[in-house]
Amino acid sequence: MKIAIIGAGNVGASIASLLLSKQMCDNIALIDINSNLAKAKAIDLSQMAIALSQSAKVVGGDDYKLLENFDIVIITAGVARKDGQSRSELAKINANIVADASKKIAKFAPNSTIIVVTNPLDIMVYVAYKSSGFDKSKIIGMAGELDSARLKFSLQNYLGKDMKDSKSCVIGMHNDSMICLSSENLNSNEFENIKSQTINGGALIVKLMNTSAFYAPAAGVINICQALIYGNSKPLSCSVLDDNLVAFSRLVKIDKNGVKELLELNLEQKDREILDKSIDEFIININNLNLNGF
Repeated sequence: MKIAIIGAGNVGASIASLLLSKQMCDNIALIDINSNLAKAKAIDLSQMAIALSQSAKVVGGDDYKLLENFDIVIITAGVARKDGQSRSELAKINANIVADASKKIAKFAPNSTIIVVTNPLDIMVYVAYKSSGFDKSKIIGMAGELDSARLKFSLQNYLGKDMKDSKSCVIGMHNDSMICLSSENLNSNEFENIKSQTINGGALIVKLMNTSAFYAPAAGVINICQALIYGNSKPLSCSVLDDNLVAFSRLVKIDKNGVKELLELNLEQKDREILDKSIDEFIININNLNLNGF
């Protein structure tokens, strides 16, 4: 199994570290616009593999030929949102990055599955789809697994019990309109507090250390990789394209060929209305990007 990561920053390097720790692949390629950064982290990870008595090969650089014939390619590259910058401005910048990466993935790894991590996540899933020319089942966005972990974390802290096997999850768009589905018995005030903590979970980390999270996002990617490698039938919350080519997180089943099944949403009316409004905004944002120019 060969897995490439585009973007050798905190998220990309954390993904690579977990892949090695869990012995999930034989080859890892780190690709970054900063060639020396990718090479340095590849050396560090190679030495980590030796320390763990593993034989996985790790390479790094800025040449997309490194991912030739790879099985899974993960896109983490992109810029973070700055103070005063609108979501639409961020979308245009990162859409160019994701579009360029997706085209090169299609050239060098045409049979791969793409996992997108770059934000705004749901929009970038669509960009990767349009730019790569891949079937929509081969494009998977990682956000729902992260948001679901944040929901379970908030529930665990509030209820004081282990939530690792909880069926609570988050679906919808990876923004303030995400939909929290709790399997716990909470009153309305409790639920709203938990929901607020979940939505603001990423912002809290940024506030505390002046950069965004990377361990939990990396773990979310690993969940998807495991499903792709081992044919896991466990439902995962992933941003995928529906028949109308709208991307948002929902429970899906993934196998070695990509997205196998989209599970029914079965939402309450209020949540359905939130999702419908989010879809309308998604369509407006996609139209504003003018992807024909990419």
